[in-house]
Amino acid sequence: MSRQGQIDLLKRLLHYVDTRTTAMADSPWRNEVSAYTCAERLAEEQRILFRKHPLVMGFASDWSEPGSFRTDDYAGLPILIVRGRDGILRAFLNVCRHRGAKVAEGCGKARLFSCPYHAWTYDLAGQLAGIPDERCFPDVRAERNSLVALPLCEKYGLVWVIPSADGTASFDIDPWLGGLADELASYGFASWSFYDRRVVPETMNWKIVVDTFNEGYHIGFLHRDSLRDVLHGNVNDFEAFGLNHRLTFPRKKLERLKSEPEDSWDLMWNTSIVYLLFPNTVLIAQGDHVELARVFPREGRTDLAVMDLGLYVPQAPKTAEERIHWDKNMQLVLDVVTGEDFPAGRSIQIGLTSGAQNSLVYGRNEPAMIHYHQSMRVALGLNAATAQ
Repeated sequence: MSRQGQIDLLKRLLHYVDTRTTAMADSPWRNEVSAYTCAERLAEEQRILFRKHPLVMGFASDWSEPGSFRTDDYAGLPILIVRGRDGILRAFLNVCRHRGAKVAEGCGKARLFSCPYHAWTYDLAGQLAGIPDERCFPDVRAERNSLVALPLCEKYGLVWVIPSADGTASFDIDPWLGGLADELASYGFASWSFYDRRVVPETMNWKIVVDTFNEGYHIGFLHRDSLRDVLHGNVNDFEAFGLNHRLTFPRKKLERLKSEPEDSWDLMWNTSIVYLLFPNTVLIAQGDHVELARVFPREGRTDLAVMDLGLYVPQAPKTAEERIHWDKNMQLVLDVVTGEDFPAGRSIQIGLTSGAQNSLVYGRNEPAMIHYHQSMRVALGLNAATAQ
């Protein structure tokens, strides 16, 4: 975002706070309850959203040096991401070409990957390096000489993978970002460091987890004790970027900018900025750190989800005081999100299966909710304007 764009955004937020208004959609919008409860709908989401769309896998710093690897099964198929000796980050199906077992587990640093079943071995570029007793497999090496590659893009300090093997190993994320590329680039995430990660399983639809971050209407009520002195409730700026969007929430200290020269105004320290990177990733810029929440359905069920939550910082901590600071920040987001938002989400899931109503209504003051679910209908090939 340009410097003038940041100033303009802060001015809009000051206006909203002064006038007790917020960014508004043109009209309320109704979404069918079945979007959260229908097994057929979930199957389509998994087939299209989690196979054909780029999914954020993490910050580039998760793979900081050659040999750094991480496995990921959240999208419903086994993925292995590794940085090669040539510095190139690659993604593969984590599937041995012999009998299909995983060749790696967890994360760490490796020189080679050896399948635990029969010790077929692959190098960091995914190439088949060794077959024990290879005389028993004549011509097999030529037939299947590498792990199956997945399209990967490393850009702006972030990593995306499209979880479908189409014969390519790379793609450009920019066409998918809807004009958000320059803004993501401005953060300089390529130099940021991973600090901590938590995996949170939940008993609600995966979209309810995402919805947690898509509106500020609830802040003054659900978070009245935890965030009352931090954020204004029911006030936010909204901007769409194709299927993606940005929500900006003003902090309570925003008003002090009125007495300061504009050239000293700082966007990051006076707001919480929430990016929805379609379809399932929430990136939250919180002044001096970033939280990355990746959300997935779990076990093929409409009422189960998992959130992979990472905290990233501008540079790795060097002192105990810095680590205490980041630990407190991670604990705060866990206290608010898992301690307050998610219990409400579980209640919503139960309510949606009760038969009390056929649709939910999102108000004009929830434009990101409307945009997100209309975008999802577009991606699924449904009528964006109408939900039954």
